[in-house]
Amino acid sequence: MNSSTSAAFWKGKRVFLTYPNSFLGAWTALSLQHLGAQVFGFGESLESSPNLFDLTNLGQTIAMTYGDLRNEESLRQALQFAQADVVLHLGETGFLKDGEQRPLELISKSVLGTAQLMELLRETASVRSVVVLGTDKAYVRANDNAAVSESSAVGPSGIFATSKLCSEFIALSYRDSFFSPEKYNKHKVAIATARISSAIGGGDFSSEGLIFQAVQSFLGKKTFEVRNPQSVRPWIHVLDQVSGILSVAQGLFEKGPKLSSATYNLGASEYESVGEVMKEFSEAWGKTWSSVSVADSSKSLSIHGQLNSELALTELGWKPQWDLSRALVETAKWYQGYYAGHSSVEELTGVLRSFYEG
Repeated sequence: MNSSTSAAFWKGKRVFLTYPNSFLGAWTALSLQHLGAQVFGFGESLESSPNLFDLTNLGQTIAMTYGDLRNEESLRQALQFAQADVVLHLGETGFLKDGEQRPLELISKSVLGTAQLMELLRETASVRSVVVLGTDKAYVRANDNAAVSESSAVGPSGIFATSKLCSEFIALSYRDSFFSPEKYNKHKVAIATARISSAIGGGDFSSEGLIFQAVQSFLGKKTFEVRNPQSVRPWIHVLDQVSGILSVAQGLFEKGPKLSSATYNLGASEYESVGEVMKEFSEAWGKTWSSVSVADSSKSLSIHGQLNSELALTELGWKPQWDLSRALVETAKWYQGYYAGHSSVEELTGVLRSFYEG
């Protein structure tokens, strides 16, 4: 188990989790259940199928409220019912194209939804720890592509990234105005944001995901074209990402104002080209690189930003537990099992034991 994620801490904790039906949200809810926590979910119903939330029957095993975060009364009732110790606000998750297709809706849900949640936390006496999720794309890209730390400059970019940054600013504004670390002994609430990149892992059925596109090609369902195999990206397994989020929440709960930062980077430890990762994933699946079609390898090199996560290691003891090879093998095993008909909840979530107990 990652030394920063304690089953003893999470056992019996009441956790309010927004959007548990997203890919990241489902693995977060499953992890919390595995660690012995009681999960209270809040989010809108999913239109896409299959999805990990439904496959693992989370709708029946957590206390789930379907609603819009901007709906004050619905959210108030859910929070009052949960009487949560910890709030994990994953917020609107999705790909960047979502911002292009519905920018006003995305901005409204992200900004006003976060503001509504933070406002209602002022009257929720049970909460001690709050984590609001941000994105690595909030940072201004440096010309030398040096790894960015929590003190690096942030700024607007695409709609999705900007809406997430605004969500962080709302949360941190409430932290400064109503939950100041200097007055912690009065309100007993510790708040921080956490910035992450995209993750890989079984159960992601998004048509835009590189791994799922590769899976579909292996199954003969579509041709997968890697449009820029030289693009260098961060690679991290979703359970390492979840353990990072839980580490921030646990640190806030146990240390409160003793933590030095209002924001923590939870970044990957490995950065590889898409082409190399697709080759390794093909091998993990038992296929060869020739099964993946490369559309144009002559396109310009694209390098994604790198997160410096030293602060999370120093203050929280967190770092990715699985290297890229292990992450790809576990991801391949999950999809192979699923498409072979191994669809029981125990089979779908067996990877939790390997991660948290292995």
